[in-house]
Amino acid sequence: MPVTLEQLEKRAAAIRTGGKGTVRRAVKHTHKSTGEDKKVQAVLKKLGVAPMGDIDEATLLRTDGSAYVFPKPKVQTSMQSQCLVITGNYTTKSAAEMAPFLAADIKKALETKA
Repeated sequence: MPVTLEQLEKRAAAIRTGGKGTVRRAVKHTHKSTGEDKKVQAVLKKLGVAPMGDIDEATLLRTDGSAYVFPKPKVQTSMQSQCLVITGNYTTKSAAEMAPFLAADIKKALETKA
């Protein structure tokens, strides 16, 4: 089956990344923009945060009773600027789900003080 001019133009349009007269390439490569992440890292560097040791879990309680739970977070602190940075994936849990875990943690804390 011979290839027609119409079929060739259709194929050429599929691999052209720009307008008429631009270079053709097989795959259009997209670059991930990390501009915002770079800005955040620059601010953290100015604050002088340093990584803390291995932390298994971080829980941030909210005023509505729910909590953000970070398993294996990356925690950075700066005592001079009184800054604490917690990064990583998190899940949101309700107060009912968190009550048994918080009670156990409070009990452990009280036992270690005594």
